[in-house]
Amino acid sequence: MIKKWKERIYVIRREILIFLLLFFTLLCQLPDELHNWNSAWYAMDYSLGFGSRLLPGSVLRLFYPDFLPAGAAYSFVFISIILLLIMLSYALGLALRRMEGLPGERGLLLLIVFYLLSPGSPSYFWTSENIGRFDMYLLIMSLAAMICCFLIPSVLPNLMLITLAGLAALCIHQAFIFLFFPLFFTMYLKTAMEQKGGKAPILFAFASMAGMAAVFLYFQLFSHIRVPSCGELVSLLSSRTDLPVNEIALNYEYFSSSAQSFSELVLPQLGERIRYGFVTLFLLSPLAILYTYLWVTVLKTAGKKERPLYALFLLSHLCIVPAFLVAIDWGRWFGSFLTMQILQIVILAAKKDAVVLSALAALNRTFTKHPSIFFIGGLWIGSLHKFQATLLPDAPVFFASLYKLCRLFF
Repeated sequence: MIKKWKERIYVIRREILIFLLLFFTLLCQLPDELHNWNSAWYAMDYSLGFGSRLLPGSVLRLFYPDFLPAGAAYSFVFISIILLLIMLSYALGLALRRMEGLPGERGLLLLIVFYLLSPGSPSYFWTSENIGRFDMYLLIMSLAAMICCFLIPSVLPNLMLITLAGLAALCIHQAFIFLFFPLFFTMYLKTAMEQKGGKAPILFAFASMAGMAAVFLYFQLFSHIRVPSCGELVSLLSSRTDLPVNEIALNYEYFSSSAQSFSELVLPQLGERIRYGFVTLFLLSPLAILYTYLWVTVLKTAGKKERPLYALFLLSHLCIVPAFLVAIDWGRWFGSFLTMQILQIVILAAKKDAVVLSALAALNRTFTKHPSIFFIGGLWIGSLHKFQATLLPDAPVFFASLYKLCRLFF
């Protein structure tokens, strides 16, 4: 019995190591309470109407039908974070196990290490401004779809489960379509094309993606809650929970037009976001170089018939651009973008995509030739703080320091 347990532990040693490292970081950095911008939604459910953001609160309402204590909501978030870490560790470890002994194994391991060191690692979900944000649940649903994609051999059941996970994510937050849909796009196409000679899976995949787009448009444009004013909603929620109820957040979400929200929230801070956004891109330049090298290698390795498919995988990341244009939480968007980058490669690697495996092998050869460059890049990325909701904390500090330096000499 002990020998069997040792063998099982050895098989999943990568998953255990990734989980323990992330769990240790969680225990060292976990804030004491949920951020108040988002906390009111934990006390909202489908009795108020049918719209996005109401699924987590509806789950909690099953256990706390009359009153939701702040401690219970905090415990729910903590358990969700643990679930996220388990699922992420399993997905990353499973991909590494499937590549064991292949030339690209160390290349994938290198990408995973850089991701875990980066400001967009899972640790950004529990920074003080992001703790309790619904992005975490969107990633959980994406990981659930990924694990189904890895473990279920039948194509149509696989596509159905991916679709259910995507619809659940939309019910959690409609921003899913910007933040994590490229992962679903990759899973849909890669899974549907595994059944050669059959058009049904491809048609089902595109019909499912069209259905997700329709659900997004409904939640974004037509859904509403049955409460006539923001004041009444605040009073109702205050009677349901002792969580902070942010009237400004609720007003912008349910009682203001998109144009008003854009003019009052986005436009006044747009210049600052752009300035610190460019600084953030510079601070993330080691990752930009790493992924540029990888994708250039992928596109060069792919044949003429395959290249458009990989170009589509790469271009799917443009889904996140509208999020930067219509909302100010650029830190969350950057964090999601970095997560999408690594998980898309993990999906293709776990599926043993020949082109991606070749690119990862090339990355490994480059690492073998120039390990010091990667070591310096890892130190650079690892020295940065994790993303807060609106920006990378290092960006304004770096900008101010650079400005002072220029003033000193010029």
